[in-house]
Amino acid sequence: MIMSGNALYAIDVFALAWFALAYHRRCYRQGYRIDFWFAELFLICVFPNMIMLPFARSELNAIVLGRDLSAVVSVLPTVYLITLLGFFSVIAGGGLWRLQLGLGARRAAASVLSLIPRASLMLMSSRSVLVFHAGLCLLLQLSILAVYFSQSGFAFDLRAFTFANPALRPVALVISNYSVLIASHCLARYVDRRERILLACTLLLTLGLVFFGARGNLVSIYINILLCYLVKLRSRISLFRIIVLIAGITCFGFYLGNARSGDFSLSGLFGSLAFLLLYGNNFSDLRDFAWVYSSWDHVFWAGKTYLAALLSFVPRFASQFRDTWGLGVATATTVGFDPQVHPGLRPGMFGEGFFNFGLFGVVAVGLMLGIILRRVDLDVKLAFASSTPSMMEAFASTMLLELAGCIAVSAGFSGLYVLVGIYFFSWLCLSAQRFLQPRRMRILAGGG
Repeated sequence: MIMSGNALYAIDVFALAWFALAYHRRCYRQGYRIDFWFAELFLICVFPNMIMLPFARSELNAIVLGRDLSAVVSVLPTVYLITLLGFFSVIAGGGLWRLQLGLGARRAAASVLSLIPRASLMLMSSRSVLVFHAGLCLLLQLSILAVYFSQSGFAFDLRAFTFANPALRPVALVISNYSVLIASHCLARYVDRRERILLACTLLLTLGLVFFGARGNLVSIYINILLCYLVKLRSRISLFRIIVLIAGITCFGFYLGNARSGDFSLSGLFGSLAFLLLYGNNFSDLRDFAWVYSSWDHVFWAGKTYLAALLSFVPRFASQFRDTWGLGVATATTVGFDPQVHPGLRPGMFGEGFFNFGLFGVVAVGLMLGIILRRVDLDVKLAFASSTPSMMEAFASTMLLELAGCIAVSAGFSGLYVLVGIYFFSWLCLSAQRFLQPRRMRILAGGG
């Protein structure tokens, strides 16, 4: 698609202005400094695509792209417009959730979407079940870290170790997903009940995950609860303080990345911070989407990466199909990387939908994201607007974002299986607890 840089930037400025105006009218003036709708819209659409557009077109990307720079820059206008279609599809999806169609469609969708929040509330209803899960997570963490340390020495990059040992990769992934989900549920209950053992569980699981080499795991434990807390504060916290908080979290995340590679220098961090932020691989959705698009043969994948995700309970080394069509493998192979040593590129929330089904896939993913984001946003606000504000109720609804993220980017689909497994196992534990409790009371009564 031929488009001048000025025209592209004009569209970008218009989209950013629209977002800013919508935030001011529908969030700031409503008494909130941040809410889930605008926070998620910013994180998945505005920052990695609109704000990063001029940096994605910069020649400094040659450090990462090498000889592919000119090809990537030439397709950026097309890729940008595809992501813009996704952005407005999300907004349309949020509008659809507010419609009263009169056909029961919204009520049916609400019933289905309520399953995950209800299951999370069930999990958080029992302190003993959470502590049991946390203990099991810690045991699993210690087991795989013992293998890691015995072969590589004391280090902070289990992820790289599992790439060299593919048989351990699915095991480490399950353990990290399990730990993140249990730690975040423990923290949510702690905020409401102040049970110190749950705070201890959260911190111990966080410490274990430091050695796994994936900063996203650490962020995932705290980010939804932090956003819920900021929504609860409404206007009692300034926008400036929120920006400073986000900047601090970002710097800490980059420092962990440097520490993982053995660089513990703060001066080195601040010296490279701008490059890491603007030209690194942390917020490179638009650039990576364009990178894959520039090498793509324009034959749609027709759902193969989604099917590979559904089979994510099968290790890659045991499935030729998964070893070919997993999202990370497909993106890495397309641009010429070896998927055995490279985890793949990140084409954002709309890249996988496009490569599989074209513009229809982009619109479908956008509508799905919009519907779920709007539902979560309303649920969180209602949880804190009641006479008994509850972090557990607010946080339970945010688990729907796990579902949305796994559908939009199938690389994380195994996390959804782990979540369902946690719910099912917790239900079994609670059922056994309810069955045994009356018998114990009868025995004690008879003994008295």
